[in-house]
Amino acid sequence: MQWFGVFIGCLLLLSGGVKVVQAAELDSDQDGLSDRLEFLFGSDSAIPDTDGDGYSDGQEVFAGFSPTSTDSVRLPKSIKIHLATQQLEMQVNQIAIRVFPISSGLPRMPTPAGDFRVLQKVPRAWSKAAGLWMPWWMHFSGRGHGLHELPEWPGGKKEGVNHLGHAASHGCVRLGVGPAKELYDWTPVGTLITIVKK
Repeated sequence: MQWFGVFIGCLLLLSGGVKVVQAAELDSDQDGLSDRLEFLFGSDSAIPDTDGDGYSDGQEVFAGFSPTSTDSVRLPKSIKIHLATQQLEMQVNQIAIRVFPISSGLPRMPTPAGDFRVLQKVPRAWSKAAGLWMPWWMHFSGRGHGLHELPEWPGGKKEGVNHLGHAASHGCVRLGVGPAKELYDWTPVGTLITIVKK
């Protein structure tokens, strides 16, 4: 297997598909799901394809399907954002499968807390007010708030690279280069976004 990277709560791309693991966590059967996540999803940490349907447990969980049923049992995808820790969780069945640092709104322009849905997705949105591009835009509040990659000036320079992990935006939720596209590709319109202050 060829590994392209390891990060906390990382998705690793392998020649055979996707791999969902926590750094330094054991994946006994090398199916892309750590033993801890296997336990939480009810799959067998000694068998790469618990339900025998031809898809590894990691592939199924990442796609939002149960790894324990040969029927196509959907597990809900959701996003949870913790403003206090400046972290975003990609969740399947309310279990975090991946964690990213973010930059949320400054105190004078806070990111709203509560439950929202992804209302619209645009690969490259333009902010008239800020004069910046917002790659991988996902609108969620109905009031101009969205998830997006670090903003980009018309000349191509990224804004806020050193701000991830700290509140720095005008109310949106910024993600780093790479994680924003992964989240965008993974998230269908209508996905639940829960934003909590703690």
